[in-house]
This record gives sequence, C-alpha cells and structure tokens, in this order.
Amino acid sequence: TAPSTILPSNLTPVPKYCPLDNPHCKRHGLLAFQLVSLLNLSYLGLLGVYTFFISKRALNELPQTPQGRYFGNVLTEGRVLLPEADWICAVIVIFQGWDFVVSMFFEEHCTRIMMCHHFLAFICGFFCLVYEVNPFYAVYIGGVSEFSSIFLCISQFFQFCPPASLVSPSSSYVLPILHLLSAIEAFSQIMFVISFLMFRIVGWAYLSYLLCKDGSYIMKHGLCRRYSPGSGWFLWYLLACSLGLGALQVFWVRGIVNKVLEVMNGN
Repeated sequence: TAPSTILPSNLTPVPKYCPLDNPHCKRHGLLAFQLVSLLNLSYLGLLGVYTFFISKRALNELPQTPQGRYFGNVLTEGRVLLPEADWICAVIVIFQGWDFVVSMFFEEHCTRIMMCHHFLAFICGFFCLVYEVNPFYAVYIGGVSEFSSIFLCISQFFQFCPPASLVSPSSSYVLPILHLLSAIEAFSQIMFVISFLMFRIVGWAYLSYLLCKDGSYIMKHGLCRRYSPGSGWFLWYLLACSLGLGALQVFWVRGIVNKVLEVMNGN
C-alpha cells in the first residue's frame, strides 16, 4: 500500500466540531492552530524543563537570593546570566499575542478565561524583557509549567480527530496504526495529568510562595529603585498574577479530576 493511503483523503472532524449537515466542513484552520500551538508549547516546555531540572542553569547561574532570582540578569553589567529566560519571555510575547488574536476566530478557544490568560501572560513576558527582571521565575512559570500543555495539545488534537478517523480503511496497516495512535492518545492524557499536578499544582505553589517571599524582601528594602527603577508596579503585578493564575490551576484541576473519573467509570 502506498504511503498516501495511510491517511484518509477526506478527513472529517467529529460532529462536535463539524455539524453533520455541513459536508464541506473541514476545520483545517483548527488543525493548523493546534500544530502552531504544539510547536510553541514544545519549545517553552522543553527549554524550561531542561534549564530548570536537567542543566540546572536556573539554579546554578543565578545567585539563589531574592536579588539573584529577581534581578539576576541586571546584577552584572554587560553579561546576561540566564539568556534562556529572555528566550522564553520572547516566545511568550509572540505566542500569547498570536494566540489572543487568532483565538477570536475559534469558538473552542475564545473563552473569557483563556483570553484573560493570554493577555496576562503577554504582559508578564513583555515587561520581563523591558525591565530585564524575573529570570528565575520566568523559566519555571513561562517554561516548565507549559510542559503539561504539550500533552494537552496532543490530546486536544485527538478530540478533534479521533484515531479511527486518521486511518484509511483501505490501508494494509489499519490495526497497527490504530493501536499506535490510540496508545499515543492514552499516553498524552496520562502524561498531561501527571505533569499538570507536578508542575502546575505542586511546583507552582512552591514557586509562588518563594516569589511572594522574595517580593516581600525586595519591596521592604527598596531594591526595585536600586536595580530596576520604575518597575515596582510590575513586581506587584507578578505577585498578583502568580496567585491568581495559581487559583486558576486549582480550578482547572477540578475539571481534570472529573474527566479522569468519567474515563474510569467508562463514560
């Protein structure tokens, strides 16, 4: 069988995303949206995990003090201690700005919560670059926490196009490919739950506590005026976002738990 017959020539999304009474509905734009999101989230998540846990540059290159974690990239003139933080923030600005605009054209993604999330994240990334602050926390919040989103993006793709819809009935490899795609879907769902709990619940709670502790020290000693004049408001903004988005993670985890229970009950 030729490779071209592995995928069906007429890919039809599930009725949830394409009404059955519209035979011309393809939603290729939604597929492209998922692909672009996957590429960006993979970059952020993998770079964040590598910098924070594997190379540990976020821990080793920055002084592990309130000043080092928040002002690390401006403590030494002419030398950026953690360029990975700038790379992550730059991608956040580009991706979240793009996501905010493009989501307006997809009802599945254009929700109040997600649009607010995109806007808040864009502001965080943009002013981290403007004031050259927050490298330690940027790597975790903007990078590591997005690791779970990689698996969410893959799972969402399979919701749009279930494994059975991706395999051509005329292919000689229907069952092996179907089993492989089903395994990828199951693996993505499991990894999403595990990584979400690890990085967005447990890890986020600890990093938020540490950020609040560092922020309190910085404000008490007036360090913003010394190292980054005019950025005092942004520290308050980051503290509020850390707590607010942390509460959003808890809200999301309720939905995840309910979904897991549905799967376990066979619904």
